[in-house]
Amino acid sequence: MTILRYSLINFITYVPVYLFVAKKRKQKKTGILKRQQKKRQKKMIQRRKTMPKRSPQQNGTPQQLEQLLSTLPTLAFEPELADLNMGHEELRTLLQSERTEADILMELLTEEFIADLDQRLEEMETVHSEKSIKSILAKVTRHQIANKDKIPYLSNPVLIAIFLKTRSAVEGKELDLAGLPAVMDEFDKRNHDYIQGLTQKVQVSEEADLSIKADEELSEEEKPKERIPAIKADIYTKYLALVPAEKQEQVEEDLDVFLVDFEPPPVAEWDADLVKEFMEKWFLENANPLEEDLESMRESLSNLFDFLAEEELLSAGFLDAASMYLQKS
Repeated sequence: MTILRYSLINFITYVPVYLFVAKKRKQKKTGILKRQQKKRQKKMIQRRKTMPKRSPQQNGTPQQLEQLLSTLPTLAFEPELADLNMGHEELRTLLQSERTEADILMELLTEEFIADLDQRLEEMETVHSEKSIKSILAKVTRHQIANKDKIPYLSNPVLIAIFLKTRSAVEGKELDLAGLPAVMDEFDKRNHDYIQGLTQKVQVSEEADLSIKADEELSEEEKPKERIPAIKADIYTKYLALVPAEKQEQVEEDLDVFLVDFEPPPVAEWDADLVKEFMEKWFLENANPLEEDLESMRESLSNLFDFLAEEELLSAGFLDAASMYLQKS
């Protein structure tokens, strides 16, 4: 991977894989889980469709972006940076050591040098119009410098070009724009393993960060909302104790869907329209039930309503209306 390609990845096209870490939570019906996933995907698609589309001038192809970024190293030869170097004497001394070329470059990137470079790039942004290529590339380079923890200096073509220009001067050679591509390519080849290792390290770090962020977002989505239980716990426990053992699991699963997932209001507020909305709309859309699931749900609700009526917890007329609806449906 070349310095230019790595820079392109960092600035424009690199999209790390999101590693979603599933939280342990109470199991729901498979149909409901699938439906929730589909709804999330549908929302994402809808958001993308409603986002304002970029004009052709703004929406560059990867080839155009790469071509634009291929001019990054040439900033080292612009008037604002023409006389900037990393220190001839310091480099000459380091070249006599056994240190690697990458280590030497990093040693020369002092705070003073970075501050000087940033000031010159800022001047370049100011001198040229905001939409000019030079202003954009100066801004891109400054962005990378400011985010060195996420985008290492060694991936910055401008820094590499200044280093190679300084080294050429120390070795008694003159590096110009015409000879820059070949020298950059040689640098890539000499430091291939180092650059590849750096790429992998940065990608792993970014994936880990995004995994944490995605996990936090997922956790935020799954935070339980404060709400008043539809039925008091002691009443519900009393009812479940009356359910035959062979039907216990199925009844609990059905009522969990109605009382937990559907989240009805307190029992005193229930009416026939609520039951109709649940059976004809919510349950069908979220659980994708089979006919046997519908029959099981009707039976579970009917028995629950009978019990709640005996406990005198239902509003007047609810039991008759709900029972009639469940029998007809």
